[in-house]
Amino acid sequence: MEKILFVVPINRTYVIMPHLGLGYLASVARESGYHADILNCLKERMDYRGFERYILENPADIFAITMMTYDINPTRKHIEIIRKHYPSSQIVLGGAHPSGDFLGILHDFPEADFAFRGEAELGFREFLEVNRAEGRQGDFGGVANLVWRNPEGKIVVNGWRVIHDLDDISFPAWDLMDPREYPEAPHGGFARNYPVAPIIITRGCPFKCTFCSGKSVTGTLVRKRSIANVMEELRYLAEDFGVREVHVEDENFTLHRKLVMEFCRALTESGLKFTWACPSGIRLDNLDAEMLDAMQESGCHSLAVGIEFGSDRIHALTKKGLTVDLIREKLALLSRYDIKVTGFFMMGIPGETRDEMLMTMRLARQLPIHRAQFNNFMPLPGTEIYDDLREQGKLDGLPTDHFFVHDVSYVPEGMTRKQLKNMQRRAYLRFYLRPRVAFQILKDIESPRQLYYLAKRFMDAMD
Repeated sequence: MEKILFVVPINRTYVIMPHLGLGYLASVARESGYHADILNCLKERMDYRGFERYILENPADIFAITMMTYDINPTRKHIEIIRKHYPSSQIVLGGAHPSGDFLGILHDFPEADFAFRGEAELGFREFLEVNRAEGRQGDFGGVANLVWRNPEGKIVVNGWRVIHDLDDISFPAWDLMDPREYPEAPHGGFARNYPVAPIIITRGCPFKCTFCSGKSVTGTLVRKRSIANVMEELRYLAEDFGVREVHVEDENFTLHRKLVMEFCRALTESGLKFTWACPSGIRLDNLDAEMLDAMQESGCHSLAVGIEFGSDRIHALTKKGLTVDLIREKLALLSRYDIKVTGFFMMGIPGETRDEMLMTMRLARQLPIHRAQFNNFMPLPGTEIYDDLREQGKLDGLPTDHFFVHDVSYVPEGMTRKQLKNMQRRAYLRFYLRPRVAFQILKDIESPRQLYYLAKRFMDAMD
């Protein structure tokens, strides 16, 4: 039986959790008659020598690597090691970066054979069918969302398709990424109960935020799983893997009020006793008291909210669709609930002034939130800002290793890299070095290992 190894590459992130995208594709591979394994190099604390030893002991016919923009150089190293030992194996790239830069991905990675943009479950099944029948020289022209080289060597970008009925997708291959084997380092850093499993209930984002690349992966058409399908997966996670908390990783879960209410009701009546959170961020403008009542009653203990800026001008410039007054109103409502709130903030957006960054810092301290993440802007492929800056010739030579929330990948006009990094340090220190906030953070830490990963996050922000 042919084997596919799905790889989460070595990188600098401190979020270590099951990779849903690879889990879904591993299920597709199994259904297509392949043997599948998932190697999460972060979970295994693996260096490149360890990766080399692993693939020598576990050869594969296809290596499928997921990648963010900051994974560009690590992925090159992984490919170099794979090609050294398996020159005839196929290498497939996917994830956020190939989705945003689908026109350039195979130019930048000549040693890779294929890449996928956007949702890959449909196309990956079609790819495996053609691959098994015809090999790498087959006609892949009908494979959804595939980037490939035709027999003449020309790079071809196939048409885009999304999955309309999300219930048609098999659950992720949870046995290959058992939540019990992951450390206390989930997205968002906090959980009330372990083990934790991430889930996705909806896909697609209709909003037009100029700095967000999410729609390059899931598109703008919003699609939803049935709550019956979601509850079936939750029971499976509880019964087979002992999961006690789920993190809803949707981009816009609270956009779908009826769905949220149905989910909360089903979870409350299920007897599963899950706690749950939304660490990826929800939109504030969709929240109301009835929804929050249902969320709290069903076990929701934590929400991340996309606040972003303290300036209405920058909210309008980035098409975020929020105002500072609305932010204050909705967070005043949230403060009535026993739900911890993390605010997402951003600094260094093109066109933003130093004074507007200071407005963001002040707003963060004024709001009734428990935690804050201050991200430096990154010009991510697949965003409107990326396209604008590229047309202006302002992206040449940007160091992709620095495309990380606590690093500086892009310096806006009128500032230096050092100044922007100092602004970020200042924002974190002013927010967290308040006794009330610091004490609450310490109370929420569940174990020494969680403290280690949280300290690693904080030191990375200060570095």
